[in-house]
Amino acid sequence: MFSRGKIKENTSTTTIISESTFFVGDISSGEKIIIHGKVNGNINTDNGVVFIDKGGVVNGSVVCEKLILNGELHGECCCSILDVYENGFLQGDVSYRSLEIRNGGCITGIVNKVIDEVQNNVSELVKTREN
Repeated sequence: MFSRGKIKENTSTTTIISESTFFVGDISSGEKIIIHGKVNGNINTDNGVVFIDKGGVVNGSVVCEKLILNGELHGECCCSILDVYENGFLQGDVSYRSLEIRNGGCITGIVNKVIDEVQNNVSELVKTREN
């Protein structure tokens, strides 16, 4: 009934919140996080990428190396690279080193550029923001 063959180990390093999912709680990961659904909570991936796709909504803070925003973020954002796509909407405070906003993208709130000579990684960026 059950095979005794080798079980293939899952090596996926991407966390995906699907379109029909409503997640409540904090997410911590060292890799890539893709949000198609809704998240009420904080997302932390110091050295990873967070992608909030069109239709995806996050209510909470996001700390990551790179944020690609094509959906909505309501809350704080602290990242090295912020790329706001055509459908991206960010409402809240932002700290970043590199920023690109495509035609149609929108940020409302306080936006702070942190100079590279002061910060080397996202963890340090967060510490500076807290002071």
